[in-house]
Amino acid sequence: MKFVPMLIQIICVFVATCLTGSAMASVNRNIEQASSLTADQILERVKAVKEGVPAVDQTFTYLRKATILDLKTNGAVRKKTVKTYRAYSDGRDQELLDINGKPASARDQAKDRAHNLERQQKFLHRQSRKDSKTNDDDLMTKNMDLFRDKFKAVLKGEVQRKDRTAYVIELTPDTNHKLENSFVDRLMNEIRAKVWVDQKEFRISRLEMKLSKQVSFLGGIAGLLRDIQIDVDQRQLEPDLWVDEKISAFFDVRVFFKTYRFKMDSESSGFELIKTDGKKLPRL
Repeated sequence: MKFVPMLIQIICVFVATCLTGSAMASVNRNIEQASSLTADQILERVKAVKEGVPAVDQTFTYLRKATILDLKTNGAVRKKTVKTYRAYSDGRDQELLDINGKPASARDQAKDRAHNLERQQKFLHRQSRKDSKTNDDDLMTKNMDLFRDKFKAVLKGEVQRKDRTAYVIELTPDTNHKLENSFVDRLMNEIRAKVWVDQKEFRISRLEMKLSKQVSFLGGIAGLLRDIQIDVDQRQLEPDLWVDEKISAFFDVRVFFKTYRFKMDSESSGFELIKTDGKKLPRL
C-alpha cells in the first residue's frame, strides 16, 4: 500500500494551495491598498498575484542545506542525513553538492536527480520541465481550487515580519464541504493552518500547518496518521522575487505494523545575484 506517498502528495497540494512557487512576482506592485480587507479578499489578491506572474529577469543562486532525521518510535535518531544543494531562484533543478560533509559523486548526483524526477512525476504529474509550463491537467491545477474551497479564512490581525507588515489569516476546515475522497476529507477536517500575507506584495511570507488530532485509515487497521507539522518561511530577495528560506516538516504515520517517523529541516543561505553572463555579483 502506497499510503505514505499518497499522504505526502496530499500535503504537497495543500501547501502549494497556500504558497506560490519561488521566483514568482506580483501582478501590480502599485495596486491601491484598501484600508480594510476581509480574509477572503486578501486571499483572492494572493491568488490573482499567483495567476498573473510575469517573467522575472533577475536570478539568484544560493545554498540549501537539508537535514533529514529518520526517527525511532521513542524519538531517538535512527539515521541522520545532511545534504547541501546549489539552488536557483529561476526554478531550474538544484544541484547536489555534498552528503554528510563529503562531496557528492557523479553517481550520488545522478541518483538524487532521478529521485527528484520520480517525485515530481508521482506527486505533480510532471513529465518534463517543458511540459510542466503548459500542462493544465497536473495534480496541483486540478486540486488547488478544490482544497481552497474546503477551508474558511479568518483575518486575525496584522504583525511586523522582517520590517514588513503582514496580514495574519487562520484557515480552518469547513466540515460541511465534502471532498470526493473520504480519507482526504477526514484528513483535511483535522488540519489547522495559519498564513502571513505580505501587505505590500500579497505574497505568503510564512505558513504554519499542523494536524489537530490523529486520523485513521480503514478504521486504523491499514494505517494511522499520528502527527503532521509543517512550517515554511519565505524570503524576499528583490521586489517581486521570493524564495523559500526555511522549511521544517515532521511526519508520524503508521502503515499496518510499520511506523514512519521523520523530520526534515531545510535552510537556504548565501544568496548571490547571477549576471546574464553567468557570473555572480557580491553576496547579499
